Amino acid sequence: MSHTDSVTTAATLAALLRDLDGDRPRDPATLLAAFSTYAEREPDTLAVRDGDIALTYGELAERVDALAAALLEHGVGPETTVAVSLPRSAELVVAVHAVLAAGGAFVLLDPAGPADLQRHTAALACAALILTSDATPRPAGFPVLHTDATVDVTPDELPGPSADNPAYLVVDVVAATAVVVGHRAAQANSNWRQRLCGIGAGDTVLWHAPLAGQSAVGQMLLALQTGATLVVSPSAVLADAIAETQVTAACFDHSELAELAALPDAEQRLDSLRVVLGSGGPLLAKTAAALRAVSGATLWHVYGRPETAGEFVAHEVTGADLEVVPFGSAADDVELLILDEHLCPVADGEIGELYVSGVQLARGYVGRQATAATFLANPVGPVEDRMFATGDLVRRRPPGDAWTAEIEFVGRVDDAPLARPTGLVDELLLDEFEAQAAATPFDPAVVHAPTDGPTSIITYGDLDRRTNQLARYLIALGIGPESSVLVDIPRSVEFVVATYAVLKAGGTVVPIDTDDRRLPPIVNPALALTIAAREHLGTYDIPTVTVDRARLSSYSSEPIARGEHRVPILPQQPALVLFPPGATHSVTISHAAAVHRVTAMQARHRLTTRDVYLHQSHTGDATAWHGYLLPLRVGATLVLTEPPDPTRLAALITAYGITTTDFTPLFAPASTHADRLFRTSELAHHEIEGTPAALAHLGTLLGKATP
Repeated sequence: MSHTDSVTTAATLAALLRDLDGDRPRDPATLLAAFSTYAEREPDTLAVRDGDIALTYGELAERVDALAAALLEHGVGPETTVAVSLPRSAELVVAVHAVLAAGGAFVLLDPAGPADLQRHTAALACAALILTSDATPRPAGFPVLHTDATVDVTPDELPGPSADNPAYLVVDVVAATAVVVGHRAAQANSNWRQRLCGIGAGDTVLWHAPLAGQSAVGQMLLALQTGATLVVSPSAVLADAIAETQVTAACFDHSELAELAALPDAEQRLDSLRVVLGSGGPLLAKTAAALRAVSGATLWHVYGRPETAGEFVAHEVTGADLEVVPFGSAADDVELLILDEHLCPVADGEIGELYVSGVQLARGYVGRQATAATFLANPVGPVEDRMFATGDLVRRRPPGDAWTAEIEFVGRVDDAPLARPTGLVDELLLDEFEAQAAATPFDPAVVHAPTDGPTSIITYGDLDRRTNQLARYLIALGIGPESSVLVDIPRSVEFVVATYAVLKAGGTVVPIDTDDRRLPPIVNPALALTIAAREHLGTYDIPTVTVDRARLSSYSSEPIARGEHRVPILPQQPALVLFPPGATHSVTISHAAAVHRVTAMQARHRLTTRDVYLHQSHTGDATAWHGYLLPLRVGATLVLTEPPDPTRLAALITAYGITTTDFTPLFAPASTHADRLFRTSELAHHEIEGTPAALAHLGTLLGKATP
């Protein structure tokens, strides 16, 4: 059977969508079909709750049809994309379903995000129209229709979509891709999730995910494709939203699950939940156990991609998941293939790449040749069948006494040998550091060993807590994405604290390591960070915070939730702006570019938690920034010092067990390494200037150094 024909979907909707005399026939495998049927059969059931606004399915359908007619008059129909720019609200639900009723496909824009991001999202999706309200920010350069434009119409006059038309698009601006999800795939996913979780009339689903992602669409459909009530989150703090709305079902990523489980009153706040879906990558067993200890809700670990219309595997977490929580089993009408590099199936227990085939596959990417590279012909299916290459390395675990045969995640195809997984496209620069701080809070993170003065040290846990407090202080001062912050602090633990705090707050770090107090040519810097020891040098003509005098005790040291930021921090936003000595222009490095750089170095040099990294470059050197970030990403120890002479370098290697170091341009062995990063065992093979006695001493120590 071709996977484009879904037996399960057709059978389920045939029972649900009984033809009524005089009704316009519907294509049952569309998102509009189930929604319209609930509106006809249960018009008084509450569909959306948004604060004081409550819409029943019948009221929602009336508003949807009126706006859909206006969209038709503006040329919206099948194979037409409409960018919807509205805040999370009942109005947004109306707008999305109106696009579907007109036959079009929608892509969500977050009006709170940067204007450039909205414009790029709409352009990648090839949007023909922006649907918004008069008071909502929207990208320029596109035709606009306001949501108050309505036309009287009967539902039978609306053409509606077919199963093979696009339903919605998910855009990844960093990867420059727009995934087109068809109605058949989206409806099949919704139908499976309803069967999986048992969600339906009487349930309430929390809607809180960031608007620009797949999760926001999935949460909306989880409610309105099942006859449940969609509840717009009234608070950016999840625990408060759950306690206030008393929702029965919710979807969280794994960091949110961990955050909720750690609340001291979690059992009370989460009491209303009946079903919880934990989405994202691998779920830690300890996180799952912590949530199950405070909530009686059924916990499902689900995993999916926009290219598969959302989740395509699921596992019900139980007490048997003591060490590993598997990906789980396939969704209805989805086939999971584990293949080797030759696209041949591997044996159970063997590692291979995970491919997905079946009704849930997206149509592909808008105008991208990447479709042919990632959507391949299924080597074991019908001639016309396709499969999607996930890039995930998995194995099929054989059944045991307490579990059935399921898929286990192992890693990613692009992982380097002996290296941690490379950065994901949505990863921010400090994500890995925060994970390390949670895993090894008592390990030494940074050691400052100055030429003169006492040595100072800070652990991962203390560094994480101090940066969380300072980041909250900066957020309270208005620092966020697109805010440039000058960090005028000498090489020290305080410099690392300040840099990490700015990044956690979402700002852009502009490091300065000079006694020249003139402002660098940066546009509208928001703030300067310094320390008391440098105040005698003068002040900048902008607000300045003295880090070691700031009163931070009133600010929480707990991890910063995404909702605490004024606007989301995005990978394409700048993380660092550097002014190399003697340069006439700046070097801007985004989160995405920085993550790509440090993960490549990590894989190339195989850094691990066992390494001790000596960083001796100047703070503002454009080639030196990675030294403050790379070691703490992998759990290593960072040793800071001024560029030493060979004798002192040898002493430092002995004293701290240095395994890896870098060099300034003035003290660099001849090498083809672009990043000037060396294992200490490699240094013995290079010519280093110095006195004969110093060189002899250094050579002896290098021969003993840990490679």
